[in-house]
Amino acid sequence: MIFKINKMKLSKEDIMRKKPLIIGTAFVLFIFILLLYMNNESTEKPILQSNESTFEFGTVVEQKYQFRNNDLYWIKRIEAHKDSSPYVFHLRVPGNNAVFRYNEYQDNKFEKSVWKIIKLNDVQFLPLSTGFIETENRNIWISMPNVYANLGKGTIEEKFDLQEQIQVIKDEEGYLLEITLPVYQGLISEIWALESNDKLVRWDYGRMSDIWLTLDLNRKGKWSYDGYYVKSPSTYLPYNKNSFWRIPENYILKSFIYTGESRIAEDMGYVMLETALKNQEAEGYWKSLPASTWLQNDYGIQDGFFDTRFNIGQADLLLEGCKKYQEEKFCKATQRFADYFSNHAEKNHFNVLGGKVGWLVEDYAHPNGNWPTHVSLNHQLAEINYLYKMYNHFHNENYKVLAEKLLYGIENIGGKWITESSDLHYAYFPNGTLGRPDYPYLTFNDLQETQKWQREIYGTENDKLNQLIQSKKKWMQSNNIKNPFGRL
Repeated sequence: MIFKINKMKLSKEDIMRKKPLIIGTAFVLFIFILLLYMNNESTEKPILQSNESTFEFGTVVEQKYQFRNNDLYWIKRIEAHKDSSPYVFHLRVPGNNAVFRYNEYQDNKFEKSVWKIIKLNDVQFLPLSTGFIETENRNIWISMPNVYANLGKGTIEEKFDLQEQIQVIKDEEGYLLEITLPVYQGLISEIWALESNDKLVRWDYGRMSDIWLTLDLNRKGKWSYDGYYVKSPSTYLPYNKNSFWRIPENYILKSFIYTGESRIAEDMGYVMLETALKNQEAEGYWKSLPASTWLQNDYGIQDGFFDTRFNIGQADLLLEGCKKYQEEKFCKATQRFADYFSNHAEKNHFNVLGGKVGWLVEDYAHPNGNWPTHVSLNHQLAEINYLYKMYNHFHNENYKVLAEKLLYGIENIGGKWITESSDLHYAYFPNGTLGRPDYPYLTFNDLQETQKWQREIYGTENDKLNQLIQSKKKWMQSNNIKNPFGRL
């Protein structure tokens, strides 16, 4: 089919008359293109590259995330099948007058650390610490070269004495870092980094400097290829003084998602959320893989159990990641968990009678079965808060209905939660009793969040919650409890 186009010649007067319309149309088109670009910018995902190479000594696993802002995250991991010479590679750091910022422990106390800054011009080796290399041209958050033994059941043992310091070589282009990963049979050597041409953390902004001192990936926690690890409690098996276990809830990620305000938070938030997806069971939850001796003794729970608080924490982070990154797989992952938790609540709860029947949902469960477990007040509140958040975002009425059942459970116990000292009982037990000392401030903050949702969803405060809040507040003030994550 052929279309005939008639050419029309406009006079100067015609053009002047149509000029406002032309300008207006062009402006609208410009705004549309700008919004489209901004939307693409906010939803564009990093490019992931994974590579696994087999050598005589074992396997080299590499993973890279190339971000739309040109930042680069990478991790290199050696899984050794036999002893061999070390695996050595180099990292170029352009620029001059580079410094290395890291947290140093005072008096060998891991809970007491301060920032220390050294000039790369003055050293041959970097300290064995995760830290920040900063020049005028390049900024790198880099881990120490870690060496681990895999103890099984989601537990690793740090082999600190085998770890090699990074060598610093100064040349005309800047600095060359020589990184050595030891190769010993049965051990894992690993290092990771985030590189950027821009500042990764604005140290002079707000409380960034203080916040980052608490985000320890040296002695209290480890970031690894398959997730976030924390020091193993002595009640978890396997255990030794240098062991770390992979915890379902990532506390570093929590700071990235909720504190934000840094380039690292934006980049690593995505990496850590995507890593969490790989550890999610097909049913929708995250296992605590080690065995807990006290859960085993008290409730017959074996290794690979479901812990409601840790799982709610991780699912909440995925919900926040769903909103922050507009990432469908994060949205679906938190919905899968919500379905799993709803099923758990249906099967594993205590009915508490009152004006409306309430549920108190058991803290723990194992796929192979177990005896009924206690219900911690803080766990129950965290579950309610998560369900309200899910309802607020996805507008699924089932989330709100379940949250209300759990809230009725707390309300129907009422003032019995309060101890003689004005503190709160930690938990409700299968025999119907209440007991154990509560956390200093955790439950108080959970209560305040639940009350916030009452105001937001129902437009009014809950009197029973206020009773518990005021009592806990009184106890905290009497005992001079400092609340770093909330106010009295």
